[in-house]
Amino acid sequence: MCIKTILILIFKIGISSFKYNDKHAFVGAKKYRATPDLWELLTESKPDRNVVSVLDKQACKQTLLESNAHRDNHSPSCKIKANKGLKYTRLISQLFTNTKEVPWESLQ
Repeated sequence: MCIKTILILIFKIGISSFKYNDKHAFVGAKKYRATPDLWELLTESKPDRNVVSVLDKQACKQTLLESNAHRDNHSPSCKIKANKGLKYTRLISQLFTNTKEVPWESLQ
C-alpha cells in the first residue's frame, strides 16, 4: 500500500491569504502554477533571478499586486516599499519598472 503525503502551506502575504502545494499556489481567489522557482521568489531573501523563468517572475508580480505586499501598509494607495535589500534591488524594483515584459493572466 502506497500512501502519498500532500503538504499544503498556508500563510499571509500582505493582505491576502496564500496557500501553496506541489501543484498550485493560491493568492486570494487566484490560482497559479506552483514551481520551485516561484516558491524561491516568494520566500527567499536572496532569490537567484538567473534561474527563474519569466512566467514565475510574472506570477510573483501578480502575487504582489493581489496582496499589496510590496506597498507601505499593504495599501494600494501607498507607495512601493523601497530598500537596499537584494530582493528589492534585483527583483521587486525591476518587476514594477520593466515595461518590456509580456502581459499575462493567472491560471483561470
